[in-house]
Amino acid sequence: MSIGGVTSPSAGDRPADDAGMPGPTMDAAARDAVFATVLAEHPDAFVSAVTVQGLFAPLPDELRRSGLRPLEGPSSALGLIVGEDHPAVVDAWHRAVTEGAAECLVRPRAAPGVVARMLLVDTTHRFGLYTCCITGLEGPLGALGADPVRPRMVTVRKDQTAVITAADPGIERLLGWTAEELVGRRTIDLVHPDDHQRAITGWMDLLTVPDGGARRVRLRHLHRDGRAVWFEITNHSFLGTPGDPHVVGEMLDISDEMAAEEALRASEQRLRRLTEALPMSILQIDADRVIVYQNARVARTVGTAEGDVLDGARLAGGVTPGDLPKVSAALDAVLRDGADADLEYGFRHPDTGLRRVDAKVRALAGDDGRVTGAIICLTDVTDAVRMREELHRQATYDALTGCRSRAATLTALEEALALPAGGRGVAVVFVDLNEFKQVNDRHGHAAGDRLLTHVGDLLRGAVRDGDVVGRFGGDEFVVVCRDVAGRPQARRIAEALATAVAADSAALRFDGMRILPRASIGVSWARPGTVDADALVARADAAMYRAKKSRAGRVALQEAA
Repeated sequence: MSIGGVTSPSAGDRPADDAGMPGPTMDAAARDAVFATVLAEHPDAFVSAVTVQGLFAPLPDELRRSGLRPLEGPSSALGLIVGEDHPAVVDAWHRAVTEGAAECLVRPRAAPGVVARMLLVDTTHRFGLYTCCITGLEGPLGALGADPVRPRMVTVRKDQTAVITAADPGIERLLGWTAEELVGRRTIDLVHPDDHQRAITGWMDLLTVPDGGARRVRLRHLHRDGRAVWFEITNHSFLGTPGDPHVVGEMLDISDEMAAEEALRASEQRLRRLTEALPMSILQIDADRVIVYQNARVARTVGTAEGDVLDGARLAGGVTPGDLPKVSAALDAVLRDGADADLEYGFRHPDTGLRRVDAKVRALAGDDGRVTGAIICLTDVTDAVRMREELHRQATYDALTGCRSRAATLTALEEALALPAGGRGVAVVFVDLNEFKQVNDRHGHAAGDRLLTHVGDLLRGAVRDGDVVGRFGGDEFVVVCRDVAGRPQARRIAEALATAVAADSAALRFDGMRILPRASIGVSWARPGTVDADALVARADAAMYRAKKSRAGRVALQEAA
């Protein structure tokens, strides 16, 4: 290879180091030539000494006198550059170790738009260290965006009374105290006050282990600036060493891990508080249906506890027998296939009786897609169901007579006309009460209301099963009859209704009075698909008016043409 105009010798010229291992491809003279070229061509370059582990070290005096600008602050070259350039630096470092020198292009962290050149040279034959030079940058050291990289682990040596006798220099980057400042201090003085008891317990436990044994403890230590830093400390006991009883503590910085755990705990607490505030029962089960979490409402409504196995019957404190199969099937499907389910079912509560529940079951899955459990949200919708049913009843039935409403009657007729004919048709019977206004005027509106209700009851009692009796408006009723063979059969149905209204027993007794219903009736018939609902009703209405004009006694009947 060629760096700075110097060509390295072949691999066959590679010398061996003092340990007998192959040295770099480039000999010492060639490496010195590379370094000299850098000094000559880039007198304003930044420079740092690098240990065999790849960490920056104090500059040797010769490098300090070279005129190059020293790199100070970061623990390695990786702390200077953007993360995307780390692989290039690692590759260059490997080549510098194996070949003797290497270079790569890098971007400073503080100025990622600037491209600089990093040169790594094996100068171990001169300084016992490698040399790192960065060229192509102007201005002060800050242009590199130097960001000291903290070591994750340091060691501390303590005597049998837990007083520090020596410390790794890297501890300054973790706690702000230099190693020299820590010597002679008690380790308990560095521990956060809230963790003193745990620290003392851990030390006493260490005293019981045999020589060479170890104990581990997690403690917060106080940084020089007063903030807390989490460490996982592995204390190795050498208290049995004659003349030098001591403990070596390996201090691993776990601040990021503990911060993540704290964030997770805070998130879980927020979720738990949220589930307690929601007006629904929320529980989580695992793949074996074991309840791993439930809010307080679940205990009150379902009656379960965390650790219980949730089967279909316990899903709502006693699912009604008719709904139990669909509840069990939905739970099975969610845990087997991961298919979310929404369902409504009934259950009997020991205090409030029969209730209705809306259940939303959502599958939980791992990274591999396998179902690990489910979240179940249960809402008591009894009042909503009652309101829904009441609204449906109001929309379907006439409030006074209990007959179908006009809209519901037309809907029933449209559905009948939409069915396949099959050789049979649909009949419509239109009933209009005669002289109804006179009843209101003579006996009052209460009597008129009673008469309407009475006639509705007479009609419902005279129709076939499945026929629909509707109040069409005012004193008009419409009867929808499915599965009627033809016009003769339709007329016979209308005659049966006329008979029911005209019978002596049909008289209404109200406040000592006897009121005889009077009605005009028209009937029409058609096969499905030959006429729409409005037209068939209009035919029956027209027939009813012909009957009304005929004035044929109490009841007049006409068939549509």
